[in-house]
Amino acid sequence: MARWLIRTFTTESGGKPVEDWIASLGPGPRSTVLSLIGRLEREGVDLRKPFVEHLGGGLWELRARDGDGIYRVIYFHWKGRTFGLLHGFTKKTRKTPANELAIAKARHATWLARQKRNRDG
Repeated sequence: MARWLIRTFTTESGGKPVEDWIASLGPGPRSTVLSLIGRLEREGVDLRKPFVEHLGGGLWELRARDGDGIYRVIYFHWKGRTFGLLHGFTKKTRKTPANELAIAKARHATWLARQKRNRDG
């Protein structure tokens, strides 16, 4: 079966915050997060709990854990067989912190606005 495409959010200045966050992790956590992103790439919408959680508003959370901590990547199903990774963070509380979700929602809105602008422009 064909793989799913994984894209990451890009800032106006060309930054890649999800990629930067992953690169900032230690070797063990980085491997854990990249392995889970690889599963998303292979399994797509068939990837289920405990690896993903629906957050509402079209956003999903990849849920990674290892001996060093708990890691989350918020993403959405963009179009076709493509996912957009919006935000990654190390989880330190029971619930997804509101500020982390707000970052992902803002990036999601920016991503969709760019798509509309490119389509209409």
